[in-house]
Parts: sequence; C-alpha cells; structure tokens
Amino acid sequence: MNKPASLRAHLAKAIPELQRNPESLLVFVEEGSLISTAQTSESFELRYRLSLVLVDFVGDANRLFLAVLRWAALHQNELLANPDRRGDIAFEVDVIDHERADVEIRLPLTERIGVLVLQNGEDRITPWPEPKFDPESWCNFGMVP
Repeated sequence: MNKPASLRAHLAKAIPELQRNPESLLVFVEEGSLISTAQTSESFELRYRLSLVLVDFVGDANRLFLAVLRWAALHQNELLANPDRRGDIAFEVDVIDHERADVEIRLPLTERIGVLVLQNGEDRITPWPEPKFDPESWCNFGMVP
C-alpha cells in the first residue's frame, strides 16, 4: 500500500503543525478488501478506508481539508470528479478546548496492483498509477475558482 504514506508525506509538507509535531498524525487502514477477478491475470485491487487522526490539532482545519482535497485530486480523483462520490470524504472533530481538537478524516481508497509472472517464474508485482488528473477539467467542473 502506497497511498497512506503518500498522503502522510503530503500533509507533513502542507501543514506547519505536522512539521513541528509529526507524531500527532495517526494513520489507520480499515475495512480493507482484496479484490481479484480470478481471470488469467493475477492482478488485483486493494480497497480500504484510510483514517487520519490528528491528535491535539491546533492548526487551521480549512488548510488541512484543502491539503486532503489537493492530494485526492491527484491520487483518488473520482472522489472529487464523480458527483456520486463527493460525500465520501468524511470527517469528525472532537473539540478539546478553544485551541485544540482531535480531527479524524476518512477516505475510501483503492490501489490497483499489477502482477506479471516472468519467464523464470518470478512474480513482478507493481502498483499501477492512477489515471491522469487534468487540472483544466477540474477548473471547468467548478472545483477551482
């Protein structure tokens, strides 16, 4: 699984509070499913819910949400582009006091994994890239002012 580490790294760059306190971001992979079609290829797909928990978060929640949306635009763009999926990124906030809150963000993610059996019998297992994101179409779709 590559997406949990990718999103963690993206948030660490985008959110100053995480740069100062990276251990405040907890990452959980939950409700995972392994999908295979039992066809001639052994390639498969991972489906899971990624839960991010920011403990004692003192930053700007809107900046955090924007960072998640920017990552999703590149790595799971159907969550933004498909009208039926737009509510799939969910969050909860537990307000601790006037400065701090625990924030949980949940994203349903998929990763496609290609499997190729080489002539010597060795398996070549490769994560497949996401479909290319077209920022121009996102702008035209009303997501960017």
